Amino acid sequence: MEHNSNRTMIKSTILHHLFQKERQSPYYDNLCRPVSDLLPFIGNGIRGVTTNPAIFERAISSSNAYDEQLRKLVGEGKDTESAYWELVVKDIHDTCKILEPIYNDSDGVDGYVSVAVSPKLANDTKGTIEEAKWLHKMIGCSNVYIKIPATDESILSMKEVISLGISVNATLIFCLPRYEAVIDAYLDGLEACGITDLSKVSSAAAFYISRVDTTLDRKLDQIGTSEALDLKGKGAIAQAVLAYQLYQKKFSGPRWEQLEKRGAKKQRLMWASTNVKNPAYPHTFYVDSLIGPDTISTMPEQALKAFMEHGILSRTLDAKVSEAQHIYNAIQKLGIHWPSIGTQLQLQVLDSFTKSFDNVLNCIHNKTLVQV
Repeated sequence: MEHNSNRTMIKSTILHHLFQKERQSPYYDNLCRPVSDLLPFIGNGIRGVTTNPAIFERAISSSNAYDEQLRKLVGEGKDTESAYWELVVKDIHDTCKILEPIYNDSDGVDGYVSVAVSPKLANDTKGTIEEAKWLHKMIGCSNVYIKIPATDESILSMKEVISLGISVNATLIFCLPRYEAVIDAYLDGLEACGITDLSKVSSAAAFYISRVDTTLDRKLDQIGTSEALDLKGKGAIAQAVLAYQLYQKKFSGPRWEQLEKRGAKKQRLMWASTNVKNPAYPHTFYVDSLIGPDTISTMPEQALKAFMEHGILSRTLDAKVSEAQHIYNAIQKLGIHWPSIGTQLQLQVLDSFTKSFDNVLNCIHNKTLVQV
């Protein structure tokens, strides 16, 4: 028993130390019912939760924990999609309540729960705005992030949603130009916000990591030169390091200082897609390589467990900036166009989330047939 308690103690400290010593907030990229299952993770140092349509597909389709609420919704005559959102809203609301103490203790810096608008609205500016407003109102918690994808049309939505005082997780960012557009939408939204005190408005920018390497490595293999092969497994981290430099640049200077006087919070970078997809790379490769202050690392179960077991606590995010720039440029010189990679990946993930959304609606429909 003593051995197990020691292991628990070791596990509980690394996430706390990540925040306390390195000022990076660990979030958990997973959710299922009962949401009280999150309590041990929060006890171990998790400071927020992110979700996506694939997570809800997995949770609802593999569990009977939703059946009781579903029976009630069927009895009320709810259609399939309305029932889905009722299930999601309950989970997000209940998780927000669990994380509320962290939100309050951190003065609104952490303790957020992210919920995505429908992936089918990715190219619908007005529809995204309306769904963001609806979700924010239905959940009714200050510590909810409405997840909006960084498509051309939805970046326009972000400005409007932020200007209404609604906190946003800008997601599906795969390249630097897209990230800069997201920052600008946040700044524009804050400037347009009618609220004098901006301290209650928050945002995160979810920059994807491992998926970038998967695509880059395939292209580098195709090129096949020794120079190309030497760059494998380096591109995603290099780009993320440069994103952090861009973050520091954009959230400084006269424009930002004016907003800061109104209580504005910086839009923190959130490292997403931190699971290692290439078995040749260490399990903690992406989490370990992107540790730096005022950022969020949102980890799926596999990455989180690996980091809790053998993660390395060290500030790595800005340790080798010039090397990162060299890698980024070298990949570009090989004829690989970073923004094209970004667009390709964004479309792939949106397609994947749309399929998950359709699958979960189909699952709910089938369950409702049983309930009737």
